[in-house]
Amino acid sequence: MTVKHATFTLERVYPVPPERVFAAWADPAAKAGWFTVTGGGHSLDFRVGGREVTTGPSDDGKRMAFASNYEDIAENERIVYASTLSANDVLATVSVTTVLFEAEADGTRLTLIEQGTFLDGHEEPSWREHGTGCWLDDLGKALSA
Repeated sequence: MTVKHATFTLERVYPVPPERVFAAWADPAAKAGWFTVTGGGHSLDFRVGGREVTTGPSDDGKRMAFASNYEDIAENERIVYASTLSANDVLATVSVTTVLFEAEADGTRLTLIEQGTFLDGHEEPSWREHGTGCWLDDLGKALSA
C-alpha cells in the first residue's frame, strides 16, 4: 500500500470577463459541456454544501466516478471543493482544489491549485495534472464558442 502527496498549480487566461468564466463552473448545462466525458453522467448542485458527481468510462474501460463537495464559493472570485476519484468503486485519490478568478486586461486569469492524496498507484499525480489541464483547455474552447 502506497500513498503519494502532490500539489500542482495550473493557470489559464481566457478572453472573457470573470463572471462568464465563473458561470461556466456554476451552471450545470454549461459545465457538462466541457467537464464530462462522452457516455458519462453529470449532476451539479452548485452551492456551499452542494455536491457534483461525474461518471463515465475511462480509456481502459474502467467505471470512473469523480465526486466533489463544495466547501466555499465567493461569486466570480473563488471556488473551493473537496473531491474523490474512484475507478470500479476503488478509491484512487482524495483532493482539495481551489479555483481563483481574477480580472486581467480584457479577460480572466484562472488559477487552479490542487492538493492531492494518491492511493496505492491507482492514479499518479502527473496523470491528474495532465487531465486537469486538458479540461481547462476544454473550458477555453467552450468559452470561445
